[in-house]
Parts: sequence; C-alpha cells; structure tokens
Amino acid sequence: MLTTVLRVIRQQRLIPPGCTVVVGISGGADSLAQLHILRELAPRCRFRLHAATLDHHLRGEAGAADVRFVQDIARLWDIPLTTGHADVLALARRNGLSIEAAARQARYDFLAQTARAVGADRVAVAHHADDQAETVLMHLLRGAGLAGLSGMAARAPLPGHPDLTLIRPLLTITRAEIEDYCRRHDLHPRQDTTNQDVTYLRNAIRLQTLPHLERLNPGIRRALVQLADIAAAEDDLLTGQVRQTVSQGGVSVEDGRVNIERRRFAALHPALQRRLLAWAVEQAAGSRLDIAYIHIVQAVEVARRGRLGALALLPDGWRLRVDYEMLVIERADAPLPTRQPMPLLETGSQITVTIPGETALPGGWRLIAGQLPHESGKRLVVPDGAPVLLRSRRPGDRFAPPGLGGHTQKLSRWMVNRKIPEHLRDRLPLLVVNGQIAAVIVGETWTISAGFAAPGEDTPGVCFHFRQFPQP
Repeated sequence: MLTTVLRVIRQQRLIPPGCTVVVGISGGADSLAQLHILRELAPRCRFRLHAATLDHHLRGEAGAADVRFVQDIARLWDIPLTTGHADVLALARRNGLSIEAAARQARYDFLAQTARAVGADRVAVAHHADDQAETVLMHLLRGAGLAGLSGMAARAPLPGHPDLTLIRPLLTITRAEIEDYCRRHDLHPRQDTTNQDVTYLRNAIRLQTLPHLERLNPGIRRALVQLADIAAAEDDLLTGQVRQTVSQGGVSVEDGRVNIERRRFAALHPALQRRLLAWAVEQAAGSRLDIAYIHIVQAVEVARRGRLGALALLPDGWRLRVDYEMLVIERADAPLPTRQPMPLLETGSQITVTIPGETALPGGWRLIAGQLPHESGKRLVVPDGAPVLLRSRRPGDRFAPPGLGGHTQKLSRWMVNRKIPEHLRDRLPLLVVNGQIAAVIVGETWTISAGFAAPGEDTPGVCFHFRQFPQP
C-alpha cells in the first residue's frame, strides 16, 4: 500500500519536495492510516507534516475523546498538531445547510486556517476508492453532468479557498485495504457511531444502496470508480474546448457580465453550448455556482431560439438576456436596455413610408424621407407616386445587389453570404418601391438594388436617413 500511495503522489504530483502538508485526521481508520503512511513517506519524498483535527460538537464526549486520541497519536509520532472546534449545528441553521454540508464547510475552513498559519499550501484528506464510488452514485442520484460524475479529484483547489491545494493520496485505495493496513501496523482507530446513521445520505448509500447493487453486480464499486475516471477525462476535454473557444474571440468579460456573440454560439456543438454558458455564469459571478441541468437547458434554448429581449433566469440572481448580436450573462436585477442600437422591424410587419415626412419604427427610430440631402442619407430613385414600404423579408424575396450586373439573387442567399446573423434576418428593414426591394438596411449599411441607386446629387430622387428619438 505504501508503494501504491507513493506512485500516486509522484504521478499526480501531489506533494512537491520541500513543502508542508496539513493532514486532516479524525481518528478514524481512513485518516489514521493516511497520517501513518505520509509519516513513512515524508523522509523519502522530503516534505513536512502538520496534523489538524476538528471537534464538530456533534457527538458530545465521544467527539472530545476523539480529539484526545489524536493528540496522543501526534505526540507518539512526533507530528505537530492543531486542534479546533466548530458549532456545526449553529452553522447549518445560520446558512441553511444540511448537517453534512455544514460539517464539510467547517472542516475545510479549519484546514485552510491551519494551512495558512503554518505556511502550508497542501491539505490532505483521507478520501479513498469506496468514498469515490459513493460520491459518484450520490451525484448520479441527484442528477449530475460530467463534472459531478467525475467524483473527487486526487488534486483540486480547496473548496472555498482556491489559493490552497486539496490532495487525496488514498483515492485509489479501498476501504478493505485501509482496514487491513491498520491491522498489520497495529493501529487502533476510533469508531464514529454517526457513520451508521442512515438519515445521512452518504451513510444510506454506503450501508443500504451499494450493498443492494452489489447483489446485482459484485463489481459495482469498481465500475463507479471507472465511470469517474472516464467522466473526469472527458470533462477535462470539454473544459479545454471552452478555453479554446473563449480564446478564439467573440466572448468578453467586463463589469460583472459576460457577452457571447450569438453567431459564434450558434455554431457550437450543443454540449459545448451548455458548458460555455455554465462557464460564463461562473465568470460573471466570480465563483462556481450550483447550476442545475434544467437551468442550463432552458438557458441554451432561449439563447438558440429566443427573440430579441428574451430572458432566462439562472441561479443566485443571474440571467441570460438575448441582445441583437450578443448573449448577455448579467445580474437579474440589472436595468434592461431601453434603446435599440439599430432599426429593426417586427417579423412579418409592413409599414407605409411617408414621403416627404417621417415614418415611426420600433425602438424610437424614424425613417426621414425628403428631397433635401442629409450627411448620413442615402439617395434612391423613386418614381413619382410609387408606393414605398418598409417591411421584413418574405419567402422567395429577390433583389439585385451591386456586383451582379443587374441580375437578381435570392435575398436569403445574399444574407448567408454576407454572414448576417440569423436572428436578425427576419427583422432587417427592406425598403420596397413599387413592389421591388430597393434596399436592404443593416444598421448604417444600405445595400441598394440595381436601378434604384441615384448616381449623383443632380439625379432626381428621395433622400432617406434614420434617426433615433428618446422614448418616454
């Protein structure tokens, strides 16, 4: 077993030479065996140990006796020890946590405090292969993605304290191997009676669910550990693909919000879309959030199909908002934009243009038409009395863009070739004269159809320009 743990430490680079490791110990078989093993390996691997034990104040005198036992072990083995106390019940009530979650938070906070006090950057806990199987099954029952099915990593940031590294040297060792190690080395661990309390989910899985599954498949624990290994590798691949996607542009993080180009997002595989949104929420929030499957699925659906202004609510007061060319991850209470940055129409709409005069459009925009030139205006040939409309596109629309010698092209093909974002195509204003598309308007860019462009200021025509007015 020493050889196995040594190999894991070296392969996973868990403990660099010369560092100090804070080792959590409760007095149970797992943590006692871990401290003994690391004590044996410390001279060979050139690292220092500092033990730490916490009384959770959940077991009265039994918990205090555990602390005394650990103190005796630390003195016997000549290992420095820090002891601590936490009122886990009060912590659970104060933060709305389960007893298990509150105890875990208290332990990690205590271990982090100890590590900083002694100048350590590594914290070792005694999770083993059976714990890994239980964790994967627990996450599976709750509904987990690849990250949850990956279980526990041999090395990871310490939860709540990312400047410190959490290591699990025993993660490939089974509970049976640990118990055998204790017998062979005459170690007499303490027994925690709360480990038999099946009101705790992990205990119920260990004592009831897994034994039942073992009757169906004796190798279920090994299978769950293998699943964790497969999921971890594929989770790492997706995480790398998200980093690559972000590095290629089209994603920005600024002022507590994340912007993602809709065109870039639409081109991604659905799995990468989900992962990118989860990453974006974490970047905006500045920390990892507990984002459920349903939140991500709904957000992706809104991102892919939502109309301008559509919203998807996310946990902890965040939302996704569909903008013109961007998906925006922001606080749910952030003010909604009141101005459209470019003229757009409602899908399927049609508006008669007043010449001369002003024509009101959504978003406070107006199309101003007349004979007088304007610095941002576009002059088009418009026969006297010809009906002029602004409308959105229709199936079968064609027009004659510049460069085709007056030949027409399907509007849909032109939009694809020009890489017009798909979500804008049904809302772009088309200026229609006498039933023909005279111009396609994309923001400040007018693409004027052959036969409608006025070649000079002396050519009779109508000058069009857009102006946006404040909305009440």
